Amino acid sequence: MPLITPTKPRTRREVWSWLLYDFANTIFSMNILTMYFAQWVVIDQARGDLWYAVPYSISMVLAAVTMPVLGAVSDLLGNRKRFLINLSLVCIGAVLAIGILARLFDPGPGLLLTCLVLFVFANASYEGGIVFYNALLPGIAGSHNMGKISGWGVALGYAGAIFGLILVLPFVEGNIFGLDVPFLSGWGRSGAFIPTALLFLIFALPLFLWVRERTEDAPGHTGRGLLRTSFLRVWDGIRQTKKYPGVLRFLVADYFFEDAIATIIIFMAIYTEKAMGFSDQEKTLLFIVSTISAVGGSIFWGWLTDRFGAKRALGFAVAGWIITLLIAAGISDKMVFWFLGSCVGVFLGAVWTSSRALLVGLVPGNVVGQFFGLYSLSGRAAAIIGPLVWGTVVTVFATGSAAGDALVSLVRSLGVSTSPAILASLNYRLAVVILAGIMLLGLIIFRRIPDRRPNQL
Repeated sequence: MPLITPTKPRTRREVWSWLLYDFANTIFSMNILTMYFAQWVVIDQARGDLWYAVPYSISMVLAAVTMPVLGAVSDLLGNRKRFLINLSLVCIGAVLAIGILARLFDPGPGLLLTCLVLFVFANASYEGGIVFYNALLPGIAGSHNMGKISGWGVALGYAGAIFGLILVLPFVEGNIFGLDVPFLSGWGRSGAFIPTALLFLIFALPLFLWVRERTEDAPGHTGRGLLRTSFLRVWDGIRQTKKYPGVLRFLVADYFFEDAIATIIIFMAIYTEKAMGFSDQEKTLLFIVSTISAVGGSIFWGWLTDRFGAKRALGFAVAGWIITLLIAAGISDKMVFWFLGSCVGVFLGAVWTSSRALLVGLVPGNVVGQFFGLYSLSGRAAAIIGPLVWGTVVTVFATGSAAGDALVSLVRSLGVSTSPAILASLNYRLAVVILAGIMLLGLIIFRRIPDRRPNQL
């Protein structure tokens, strides 16, 4: 079955408009999920890691239970772009509301809870938008350039992360790496929220306006039975995954990959401060350097995916993740950590680049939206558990607790040479080791997936 057979040729403007959405949504991912919102909750509001982990997990539950059905609805209607636009606007509006509340009102339990509820809707909408964005890929790339276009999208997304970090820095610090910015004195971490929402909107507009959806394979269903049909289609997709060899195994393996990756993304800034002693300026520089490495790495991984197949490319990327995490858990040297940060960026882009191409190669084009919904379900369901595991481990094994003291004694009894900095942050380091183990389990499951490319469908 052909992947997509568009009647209208894709234009260069369409391709770049699609790519710019990766640029746009990664600004949200970096500034809100990784950098500023997590720190605003945990550090500025003096709350434990679970205060961020629980709302994040709730948002992923919301995404996990709704996106497969909405993905099937979009397949039946043949209008994935409309879902993408609506979800993007919900995300942008929620982040704007958080920024306004954080700037206008004094911090307090009521304000924090309101912002956390808004965050749930913002992140669920962001995650949902990715489903429909990915489902537009076949019509944009065609069957022979899937890895290349996907890799360029991820690379441009990382460029967006750099751009977003730099542009919001004056609103946070009042300067850019020591250079004062006129008329801005710095509003703290909450100052990042409003400019992040506006940047997301600006760079998503080209896709909203200029990308034409190829819907020749869509049945075009309408009527009151649409939702019921979509539910049945999702259930049938889960039940009938044996029709598409390797899909179920891929989704299960992806569950473990995403579990670790999503957790690392949302707690990276906190880990660099708690375990490595980085300042906010150092964190920003670290993420920029890592992201620059990720741009080239994502493009290279796109070529690797097209040249050697998505399965091999994804397997190498996950193995790189595991090695990097284990080294990061055992070191306190900042220079080494800078190098590992760049490795994380490269492997993060590599996973997203090759996994999208691998899934497209495993399913026919007329159900790609449905299976990207199931792909989202796998990843989002994993991201429900990972942050909770992280928050629980960090809390239970905190320095000074009975479990934390027992962990320190265990490490010392093993004769492992550790610095005081490592011993003081063993709870965070143990959490990283657990994440590496989770990824290893996923890699074992992943081994038997067939390496099928899109043009082999």
